[in-house]
Amino acid sequence: MVRLPGQDPILTGSPDCRMVRLPGEDTVLTGSPDCRMVRLPGQDPILTGSPDCRTVRLPGEDPILTGSPDLIPHILIPNLFVLRDCLPFDPSVTSLEPLYQTYRATVITKEIRRQTVCRNISKTSADYHMDWTARRGGSTLWQDIPGVRDSGVLETLSPEQCKYQESMFEVLTSEASYLRSLRVLTEHFLDSRDLDEALIIRDRKTLFSNVLRVREVSERFLKDLEDRMDEGLVFSDICDIIHYHAQHNFPAYIDYVRNQIYQEKTYTSLMKTNVAFATVITRLQESPQCQRLPFMSFLLLPFQRITRIKMLIENILKRTKEGTTEEQTASKALDSVSKIIEECNTQVGKMKQVEELIHLSKTLEFDKLKAIPIISQTRFLEKRGEVQEMAKGGNLFNLRPKFTPVYLFLFNDLLIIATKKGSERFVVMDHAHRSLVQVQPIREDQALSPSYEHCFCLTLLENHQGRMMERLMKASSQSDLHRWIAAFPNPGNHDGDQEEVIYDDWGE
Repeated sequence: MVRLPGQDPILTGSPDCRMVRLPGEDTVLTGSPDCRMVRLPGQDPILTGSPDCRTVRLPGEDPILTGSPDLIPHILIPNLFVLRDCLPFDPSVTSLEPLYQTYRATVITKEIRRQTVCRNISKTSADYHMDWTARRGGSTLWQDIPGVRDSGVLETLSPEQCKYQESMFEVLTSEASYLRSLRVLTEHFLDSRDLDEALIIRDRKTLFSNVLRVREVSERFLKDLEDRMDEGLVFSDICDIIHYHAQHNFPAYIDYVRNQIYQEKTYTSLMKTNVAFATVITRLQESPQCQRLPFMSFLLLPFQRITRIKMLIENILKRTKEGTTEEQTASKALDSVSKIIEECNTQVGKMKQVEELIHLSKTLEFDKLKAIPIISQTRFLEKRGEVQEMAKGGNLFNLRPKFTPVYLFLFNDLLIIATKKGSERFVVMDHAHRSLVQVQPIREDQALSPSYEHCFCLTLLENHQGRMMERLMKASSQSDLHRWIAAFPNPGNHDGDQEEVIYDDWGE
């Protein structure tokens, strides 16, 4: 609404915003054809915008029409979305971008429309305003911005130059879409009092991690992008902005992604064991704000976004002229974002390894042996599997040797030999540092007997007691035998590296 200062009457817009009426009177303010002024019917005075477009004045009079608090600094007038013709870019252009989960579904449609850029300049401004209105529910194209259409800049740019502008503008629109989804996550879910009451502090922290920091990073990034476009409708460059944020702000994504494995496990557990949580989440998901999108789709947004930014930079770089400053800046931005993604992947891998070690430590029983710590930031499991061990007292000359099943757990720095106890428990029999373990196949003449087929000798140069121990093991198949042999260094085999490459592709 718009109020005349010091007076009660308020100017209210008609439903289609094509006219403005003085309450209680028949007089209607109608827009001029170009929508840059509003005339009182039957009178000469015209409402014109002030230079900064924040006020509208009746010529020759002092009263100024000012927007109500929810409209400042924009005043809506017929056939225009906002009265800001003097500014090159209006941030409200991106305010109606779809949620990020559905944003990417519109990219294909955008690309089809992008192919027709600069071909439709024969349309009238009214046509484009109608097109704009019809597409406000979808993602925005740079060529569709009213200011761009009205400026005539499309007639001066080649199709390739237009695509270059679109590739940069997509960073802005997709960030606006992403931020909108983040705000649903933080304002609708995180700030929910009912959800807060259903969670203990630890689970709440695990679920939402540092999402508030991630949202702050997105807000700063989007503001810098909008400020750049505010300098002119045609982008000069935006990769310098991306490069800066990748160095100073995007590391927040690493912290968020690192926690993702625990995030998913906590959510799954809560949905099964916490009835109050499951009830609240289900209700919140049904809100129109979520557009029928599940809670987990919001939690997964940050990692999807940082990988998407890399793809957007690659698209910009592809359209940048070689040997230019813009190409150098785009390359720097791509490199800095790639490092963030690489570190994210590294951290995810490490957290999965630690999670696997935690699980294994709960299944291993040392019983009569002195327990050793399994969980370590530098340790990871490389191979595990069941083999058969020849019973004690047996030898290669026995006609019918007895074999019993044992399990080998091979880490990057440790070998554990165990027997199975129940379905998910193992009792440790022996262990040794990996560098003190050797594996060799038995001689061909010894392997002639079917009983010793796929057998190998496992030697612990120094076991848990500090003694050397030899064990005869039998693999389940020839390929499994080769994989176990390739997993250990063999000082006497100079072709070991080649064999390891060959058998590495055989899989488990």
